[in-house]
Amino acid sequence: MTTIQKILLFIILPIIALLSYPPKIFDGGLPLIFAVAILFIALGVLIWRGRSLALRFAIFVQGVNVIIRIMMFFSLSSDKEGAISYAGLITMTFGIALSIYLLLRLDKADIRLLMVK
Repeated sequence: MTTIQKILLFIILPIIALLSYPPKIFDGGLPLIFAVAILFIALGVLIWRGRSLALRFAIFVQGVNVIIRIMMFFSLSSDKEGAISYAGLITMTFGIALSIYLLLRLDKADIRLLMVK
């Protein structure tokens, strides 16, 4: 696995998967966004170094993210008047798909072979 693939799989894609919510969710939450990004950079570095506990935690977080997004799908895909919110629909669908991909990809044998501890 190349360095670019590791950066994408362990750091960039998990951050995108967790932060791809409709823009109205992040009103005034810029410090929270930075905190989540820093935590996932640290988690990605731990996975890169071969910590199996960090890999299990990343898989768990992606699974919980899928469940939360499914529960929030209809409430964020429409506004208060009942009209379809395309931004919410697109970001929720994208986030679910990306989290499922990461969940299944991180559980593959080639990723598990990178783990030493």
